[in-house]
Amino acid sequence: MNVELTPLERSLVELLESRLDGQAAIPSYEEIRQALHLSSKDHVSRLINSLERKGYIRRQPGKSRSLQLLRGSDHDPIRFVRTVRIPLLALVPASFGVDTHDGFEPDAYLELTRDLIPDDKGIYALRVSGSSMVDAMINDGDIVILRHQEEAANNDLVQVWINSEQTTTLKRYSRRGDRICLKPENPRLPPRYFRADDVKIQGKVVMVIRHLERDLAAAA
Repeated sequence: MNVELTPLERSLVELLESRLDGQAAIPSYEEIRQALHLSSKDHVSRLINSLERKGYIRRQPGKSRSLQLLRGSDHDPIRFVRTVRIPLLALVPASFGVDTHDGFEPDAYLELTRDLIPDDKGIYALRVSGSSMVDAMINDGDIVILRHQEEAANNDLVQVWINSEQTTTLKRYSRRGDRICLKPENPRLPPRYFRADDVKIQGKVVMVIRHLERDLAAAA
């Protein structure tokens, strides 16, 4: 059963949650006092004692910075595997000629563990449509995780915007001089060539999340 928190207790729980999400050190009593604008560290101690009785935190006597958060501000138990939320921005075609804005999902997110994405700066996810990247193990309905960047090396898998066609696509990238090759990973489809000023790199693929249920159904 959920236990009601006072406004100050909730503020402290939210402070600890923010430190946990950001992988920062547990705050000291003085840091808590300053963050919550309390008059003394005795007030902090009483607040922590109350939260411990209510089952929201645990601490090891005699050890500094030993607070362990057991429940969040939503009253749910804390999962100790640290995660990061990745925005799922849009559908990206693994083919040419599809508008990148079709199927935009501004409120969708993926949650991945920090060991997979240690640094989430510039990271976003796109759901793939089409079959032109099957030999790179990227199939229709899979999700690719990308890092936003505007440059790429030859042989990188990238999402690009093609100005002349007003479309985006996911392809194997290579450049020679002022000519860019966007190569499908499907032997049935030919590569296409563009002027360098016609192609804008949007992100590089760093991970692929397979649509396992679909793959198992296809193999059955």
